Amino acid sequence: MKPTTLLGIGSALMRSRKAKMVFVAIQLGYLAYTYIKDKPEQNVEDLVQ
Repeated sequence: MKPTTLLGIGSALMRSRKAKMVFVAIQLGYLAYTYIKDKPEQNVEDLVQ
């Protein structure tokens, strides 16, 4: 299972609203991290054109 799936399941099982918010924030943070990590770097020359 992917980490985001496990965090989503954990969020669904929580009863506390604050705990759900923490799980969702962690999940979004992880997704943002993986997006930035996997995103190819653009050269300055490519941006000018």
